[in-house]
Amino acid sequence: MLKMRVIPCLDVMDGRVVKGVNFVNLVDAGDPVEQAKLYDAAGADELTFLDITASHENRDTLYDVVSKTAEACFMPLTVAAGSANRTTSASCCWPGPTRCRSTRRP
Repeated sequence: MLKMRVIPCLDVMDGRVVKGVNFVNLVDAGDPVEQAKLYDAAGADELTFLDITASHENRDTLYDVVSKTAEACFMPLTVAAGSANRTTSASCCWPGPTRCRSTRRP
């Protein structure tokens, strides 16, 4: 029998977690590190970190925020958006994210 998994997604803009519908009318929802700690304590199976403006702004993701988030939680972390190539994606995976996905096309 398959186990149901809980995988929350942190939509991050300008270093802050935001919430909205279809990325419209975004409202600040707090610090990504603190949100990750809460999800970790609540027993989430994995965490997804999505820098929602990185690809649109043609920049790399906020690696410092990703790193702090990875250090604060002890669950698998997936990072999406803002990695232009495999080299930048690889730098994202140290020290903590278990998966990085590039969504920007060079």
